[in-house]
Amino acid sequence: MNVYGIGTAGYMAGKTKRGATSGSADFMETLTQKSNSVVERYKREHPEDASHVDAQVRAGKSVMAKNGVENVSREDMTMEEYKSFIHGLLNSIPFDSTRIFDREIISISDAGWEQMKNNRDYEAWVLGYTVENRSVRNPFFGWPGASANLCVEKFGASIEEHIGQSVSTSPFGSKPANKKNEKSWWEKRHARMEELIAEQVEKSMAKRALELNEISAFW
Repeated sequence: MNVYGIGTAGYMAGKTKRGATSGSADFMETLTQKSNSVVERYKREHPEDASHVDAQVRAGKSVMAKNGVENVSREDMTMEEYKSFIHGLLNSIPFDSTRIFDREIISISDAGWEQMKNNRDYEAWVLGYTVENRSVRNPFFGWPGASANLCVEKFGASIEEHIGQSVSTSPFGSKPANKKNEKSWWEKRHARMEELIAEQVEKSMAKRALELNEISAFW
């Protein structure tokens, strides 16, 4: 007997409909959140860098997968717990074997920490950028006169706010390599790296020439 005029089939149909409506709302909310992501906004404003940023985000998500934490809830963590969590992931990212003497300092602003904790794509970008940055080879590793670098990476609440600096620890000194994220920031970073490489080559050649002159004068 159907006292209220709604049979089991009708109840299930109504439940399914409500579930479908709720699921659609959740899906639309997810799309809205993604479209408002600082990563998605950066890609819209810098379409020339979109594929590169996507690759960095994928690299960051691979770090999470390798550590088995891709499904860990960040919402349940305090900020101090979250910072320890991220530092653990950063420490799991290796340097290229030619960079074993380099020193790196990572600084994240309070707004940056909040953005990472609430935005999984931005969190992945920071990790992925670090993967990419640490994988760069030093072509002069082991050369006479070659030295390690001190690298400082500063992250804010968006990709544009990132600033990186690399300073040679050579006694000859060198100017900082500023890598601010603005239009063509990646090209500028590589251009500066090429300048540093050229400076190191010039110094190595000058030192070698001096050594040869000293040997010739001795004989």
